[in-house]
Amino acid sequence: MDEPFKLGKGSKLRYGENPHQEGWFYETEDGANDPLAIGKFQYLQGKELSYNNYLDMDGALYALSHLGGEKPACVIVKHTNPCGASRRDTISDAYQGAWYDGDPLAAFGGVMAVNREVDAPLAEKMIQNFFEILMTPSITPEALQIFTKKPNIRVMVNPALENPTPADAKQIHKIRGGVLMQDADTKTVTKDMLKIVTKRVPSDAEIHDMLFAWAVCRATKSNTVVAVKNETLIASGAGQQDRKRCAELCVSKGGEKMKGAVAASDAFFPFPDALQVLINSGVTAVIQPGGSVKDADVIKAADDAGIAMVFSGVRAFRH
Repeated sequence: MDEPFKLGKGSKLRYGENPHQEGWFYETEDGANDPLAIGKFQYLQGKELSYNNYLDMDGALYALSHLGGEKPACVIVKHTNPCGASRRDTISDAYQGAWYDGDPLAAFGGVMAVNREVDAPLAEKMIQNFFEILMTPSITPEALQIFTKKPNIRVMVNPALENPTPADAKQIHKIRGGVLMQDADTKTVTKDMLKIVTKRVPSDAEIHDMLFAWAVCRATKSNTVVAVKNETLIASGAGQQDRKRCAELCVSKGGEKMKGAVAASDAFFPFPDALQVLINSGVTAVIQPGGSVKDADVIKAADDAGIAMVFSGVRAFRH
């Protein structure tokens, strides 16, 4: 097998993940053909990038890539997980949905990526909140002038963000004494792939939201359960060791907004308990991979509650 990558130009960072660690960033060969390689962003203003900034930017690019460029979209990432995500008719509305309808507490100090130009009215809205980085395909001179009021915010531009797609390069993870390598997870879940397993058939609007929920869910660290309403992330239970706790965390964050929402799970429900948590919160439809030995029990719980459920047939673990 060919070498997965060779290290190219490098730079020393202020420090690593924590101040007592040293850190570096190196470009790799696969970035030469990747229009969204972080090294291809134009750096317009702001503080020096940190090790954690690079990780969060990569997470934001991954999430936005799975939302695509067909509609204006905004994602906000904190500690590599989306805490805000929205697709709307305008980028201003997408920002509004991502920040205020998602998890504003988590969004504080996060990294934001949008797939449309930032103009002056949107810039004025954005600087009312604190975040570390704005990644955008373009920004008007007037908007950039407004950002000078917040000189520490990094503003990074790359025209390829207008139509973001997932990277197809091999994924590498260093472990003790070795390296893990795998194909990139670029598999798309479409409406035609969904298997309706409940008596109630989901509406077109629910299917639309479930596919959006799946895109956000797959960009979130496992285990995870997310809730979506009107193509907007309203709550996320990310990085938990059991699926019931994922659902409980999601519901606790979503509160009353859970009523009428749809939910996505990155892997199957091993028991009906996590699904029941979502049912009790008012969720009307759920997308999950399926494949549990308890699928029949989970489907029965959905049918007993009168909600819709579909199987994607695709697991989306992200570690």
